[in-house]
Amino acid sequence: MSTLIRLPEGSVCWPVAALDSAAHDVHHAQTSVNRTHTAERSASGMTRWERNYADTSAWVEWDWVEIGEGTVVQVDPLNVRSNVLLLDDQGRPLLSSRRKATLATLVYLLPWQGPVLDKLRLVTPTRRIAAHAERLAA
Repeated sequence: MSTLIRLPEGSVCWPVAALDSAAHDVHHAQTSVNRTHTAERSASGMTRWERNYADTSAWVEWDWVEIGEGTVVQVDPLNVRSNVLLLDDQGRPLLSSRRKATLATLVYLLPWQGPVLDKLRLVTPTRRIAAHAERLAA
């Protein structure tokens, strides 16, 4: 029986021990915004963070939702998509549950809310004007 692990093309291996340094090397790559017109949720989207290497990029991405003006949270902290295979101290892949928890920790270490809020301000500058107009009309 072979112990060779076949990774999808573009996958990157990270030892869990390198998580702290990875959090410092990962940068914001993109954020998408989806507008909804319900009172409960005014915006949602996805954000992606990357670490570039010579021939590929390691990335993590997750969905977020705006729960109030100036406040964004992850939709599901244990649902972080990634092309990263996390390895334990012996070089073996982490179990799925531990991988989810470790990626959730990485997201916690990233200052992701700032870039998401910046994107929201760029995409929806008229929202604040409309809200101000509503308050004046009331």
